[in-house]
Amino acid sequence: MRGIGHAPDDAGILRPRPPAVNRSFENVEYFASSPGPDRPAPCYHAAVAPRIDAHTHLFPPAQAARREALADADPTFAEMYRDPRAKLADAPALRRAMARAGIERAVAAGFAFRDARCLAEQADYLLAAAAEAPGVLAPLPCLNLALPGWEAAAARWLEAGARGFGELRPHNQGWDPLGPDAVRLAHLAAETGAVLLWHVSEPVGHAYPGKRGGISPAELCELAARVPGARMVAAHLGGGLPFYLQMPEVRQAIGNIYFDTAAASLLYDEGTVARVVALAGPGRVLFGSDFPLLAPRRQLERIIAELPPDAVAGVCGGNAASLFFGLPQP
Repeated sequence: MRGIGHAPDDAGILRPRPPAVNRSFENVEYFASSPGPDRPAPCYHAAVAPRIDAHTHLFPPAQAARREALADADPTFAEMYRDPRAKLADAPALRRAMARAGIERAVAAGFAFRDARCLAEQADYLLAAAAEAPGVLAPLPCLNLALPGWEAAAARWLEAGARGFGELRPHNQGWDPLGPDAVRLAHLAAETGAVLLWHVSEPVGHAYPGKRGGISPAELCELAARVPGARMVAAHLGGGLPFYLQMPEVRQAIGNIYFDTAAASLLYDEGTVARVVALAGPGRVLFGSDFPLLAPRRQLERIIAELPPDAVAGVCGGNAASLFFGLPQP
């Protein structure tokens, strides 16, 4: 998701190593033992939840350099990123933003390209960035289930260290989020522990670049009920889905769905996140900034200010630590 009127980001250049298997999510060191501009001092202890941004996006510098060509080839990318004011960030830019916000870990998601080569290029970058800092970035490459070979790509990326897949936009890519392939993906997630991050937008309200094309709240509800063992994240507060948790049958059917706060401040009024926490429970809401669209520091401050004190640890890091990094809840 993105809005308009944002200045270009001061992206750096990552020199990635080849993707490597990374299963050491219990590693709590950041990049080195001493803090620095890109290395905030680690502060995770058994009784203190880390601060985690559960919704960010990264692009390799090579893709950022091909912005116009990618926009010409991909309608969704064109809608969201053809405008040069739309930010495209790389891993060093994310690390700087994390350092400014005091955030120790982040989930780095991909973009729903239609082309298999673009998806693979971004997946390799996300996996390499995670390998640079074991246990700090949880990579979520994106998949296109309309392409042959998506299952082989998913298996390969999981083996290389992916913690799940996202941000999934089935209607932008032309596949059915309730079709056989989507059900197979959900079962794969259930079997491997992978997390599925879905773009879920509100069905009412103003239009903006990237609003449409994800999964609807009703579709996500149905898919989650079909495969209750699959852990899923409904981005952007689930497009209003938490309201229906007041219906007993819905509450019982979708206990496997989490809700992130990405871009919530652009969509909803003050207090909305606290209301979602009240509806879904503090264990099912994840702080996410939607970086680089929004600055993590400001979004984290807003969330902490409106949450009940006893919900801050889980929402702002503890839930994501368990879901994406395999760390115990404090």
